[in-house]
Amino acid sequence: MKILQGGEYKESYYPVNESLGWTGWDNEARFNRNLPKNKSLEYYKKNPIEYSYNNYGFRTPDDFNDTDEGNVFLGCSHTMGVGHHLENAWSYKLNKYVGGKFWNLSQGGCGIQTDYRLILAWKDTLKIKNIFHYTIPHPRYEFFIEDEVVGLNQWQANERWEYKSHRWEFYLDVLAGEQYSNYNQMVYINAIKGLSQDIGCNYYYLTDKITDKYSWDDTSIPARDLGHYTVGVQNLIYEDFKKL
Repeated sequence: MKILQGGEYKESYYPVNESLGWTGWDNEARFNRNLPKNKSLEYYKKNPIEYSYNNYGFRTPDDFNDTDEGNVFLGCSHTMGVGHHLENAWSYKLNKYVGGKFWNLSQGGCGIQTDYRLILAWKDTLKIKNIFHYTIPHPRYEFFIEDEVVGLNQWQANERWEYKSHRWEFYLDVLAGEQYSNYNQMVYINAIKGLSQDIGCNYYYLTDKITDKYSWDDTSIPARDLGHYTVGVQNLIYEDFKKL
């Protein structure tokens, strides 16, 4: 959950102006458990990851401003690059290929409603040339309760939902169903597409349902947490966006 500052919808779930060694699923305890069983993780002993967050708490090298033109990247942890050095994330590679500032709005563990909130909040501040959007249609939602942004998904059920069993049952029976998840995805994709037209920028979209060739079974560098895409799969997403 995240406290809204004066109704400000630009908020990230991450700290402002900080650099951390771990985040979310990519935590030290998991790494230490996996290391004896997977020698490829020795790479990260020699090359530790740093998660650096800018002046608004987004994993991007530059502070946000309203003067430099750049590209917005929307998505979850795969776009943010959880478990990877930033230069190995498809988003960073694509921005380097396209040119311009790297306006990375992606949030680990979040879904398409968060993507919509952030592009809606930032569209009048950032100078946006392109929006690149990669999604996985997980049943992840975001709600406003009083002065908080409350995230809800199947792995991290918020306590404000868990203790009211009828709400959790509604999530499992309705919101987490494939039919509603896909419908919700479609609604917000069209909404973001409409915002891109208002902005006057290009909108490029990919989903794992479309690019089903992505495989976790390759020999490239794994994500440090072993739970996210490998460097090889990150490269495939990068290459598919280049084709668009």
